[in-house]
Amino acid sequence: MSPVQVREQYLTLGLKFNAKGAIECYKGEMEVLLESRARCRETAFNMIDGDFKVFQGKWSVQEVDATTDEGGEVPISQEFQTMLSYVVELEPKLWVPVRLLEGRICKEIKTNLVCIREEAERVQRLQGG
Repeated sequence: MSPVQVREQYLTLGLKFNAKGAIECYKGEMEVLLESRARCRETAFNMIDGDFKVFQGKWSVQEVDATTDEGGEVPISQEFQTMLSYVVELEPKLWVPVRLLEGRICKEIKTNLVCIREEAERVQRLQGG
């Protein structure tokens, strides 16, 4: 059984929105991109039961080559940066002012990504990197 998540948000105009759902996550295998030798991994999620018609998406973590030369050739020693991306698709079951919900979700996603970046940078500093 997947853990049930419950979220409660206050939207503009004093509206309160709460939703719950059981979500399954699928961690993909590490892939090596042949052209750049960079690595990539995706974690997909899908709501199997809850308050939305559709709630699914994926997290992608990918190394991005920071050392390409002008000729487009891959140098012997590469330097990588990490790119984290998030894609989500959701559709509420009940009538919900989607514009209000959409703005709130976008704001939360940005906040989550900033927190993840800050934590990754903190861990890297602690490891002396």
